[in-house]
Amino acid sequence: MIAQTPRDPWRAIWQVAISDGLLIALLLGVSFGLTLTAWLPQMPLADPSASAQWLSMTQARFGQATATMQALGLFTITHSFGFRALLALLGGCLLLRLIEGSERFRRNREMAQPAGEWRSLADLNLPDAVSDLRDRRYRVLGESPLFQADRWPWADLFPLLIHTGALLLLAGLLITYLWGWQVEGLIVQSGEQAALDDAEKWVALDKDGRGVTHSPGIVTFVEQRGPGVQASAADETRHPLALYQTTESTPVTQLRIVLTEERYFAIPEAQMVIRLVAQPEGSVLVQVYRSPPGQLITGQVVEGDAELEVEGVTLELASVPYARITATFNPGLWPSGIGIVLLLVGLLGSVAWPARRFWLREEAERVQAAGGLPPTLAQSEEG
Repeated sequence: MIAQTPRDPWRAIWQVAISDGLLIALLLGVSFGLTLTAWLPQMPLADPSASAQWLSMTQARFGQATATMQALGLFTITHSFGFRALLALLGGCLLLRLIEGSERFRRNREMAQPAGEWRSLADLNLPDAVSDLRDRRYRVLGESPLFQADRWPWADLFPLLIHTGALLLLAGLLITYLWGWQVEGLIVQSGEQAALDDAEKWVALDKDGRGVTHSPGIVTFVEQRGPGVQASAADETRHPLALYQTTESTPVTQLRIVLTEERYFAIPEAQMVIRLVAQPEGSVLVQVYRSPPGQLITGQVVEGDAELEVEGVTLELASVPYARITATFNPGLWPSGIGIVLLLVGLLGSVAWPARRFWLREEAERVQAAGGLPPTLAQSEEG
């Protein structure tokens, strides 16, 4: 009896770990999770006020099923252990495939032993076929009567670029998750500079309220723009009057107001209350009331800087528009960007330059072939 060679279990595990089936399964799992995040509203964990608003909207949409879905982690998919485990397994699979591909790239530098069954090719001259393959940018190794044709190094290099790019993309996402942050709903008025969570980072709005400047390393997105004013008041002697935005606020002579909604401020020395309401196209409705009894004295729509004279009080309103900004610090941007470029180059290259390896030999004055033949040679196979 012939003794059977015992199967190496580690080699079997390695083959499963680098298999296309496992990679496809992991990619489908990650894609399914990301698809769910697009369909199910995800909880904003960083902002308690936004979380409360999210909860009320989610309960209105899903009703009694909300608690069960929340317990299953369907509203925090990207933060769940299962999704992170999928990403970790995907990263490990890509790393092992990269190692295997690097070894294959090194091994394929030399001519390999023919693999597969030999098939006869009709009406084919071997020297002419070899010359034609070289013209088609195939690498041809060997000498008569045996030749090997393949597309090394590019056909083996492009899969390495795919795996390297995917790993860089995952690494960039991990770096951003660990050290990145995002600030949403940051309101900045023209000429102001606002500090972010990181004390070294800042966002500023130009004096005209159109351009956003920021410290290096962050990305900004303007969610909304609107009008704002800087108010001041003076009596007949040009003496500045104190302004109060609320009854408990500290009196100031200049008051900056963002008109995200209708706003009020008081001038107690003149017994006046000013109402400001944003209007379309950046104009502002200004209404002056007597306090008490709350009687409307005058109202006017102003645009840009304005000066109003009301019963001996000069009310100056300077236009200081605001912008609602989202600021993001993404330290993994460069690794992710490079990874995406490598991934696209690898995918396009693999489509245009697919891996192919075959052998040609002359046997008994007939040309035979083994391996995966290109279409031009496959047509010559004898039936």
